[in-house]
Amino acid sequence: MSKRKTNVEKLREIRDKMNEEVEDMTEKEFSDYIDNIQNQYYAGKLFAKPPKEKASNRRLSKA
Repeated sequence: MSKRKTNVEKLREIRDKMNEEVEDMTEKEFSDYIDNIQNQYYAGKLFAKPPKEKASNRRLSKA
């Protein structure tokens, strides 16, 4: 039986991975790293976008 990871464990792994990435960075490199993440966030590339709702093409009757 395989063990499934909890959300907390997944978040801890993500945190640890990010800590390893930034561990040896200079202040300038870290600033650029954060700017890059913010740009991805503002561009909508970090999170999956919810599906757009289809606009109703029905028109109201003029009755």
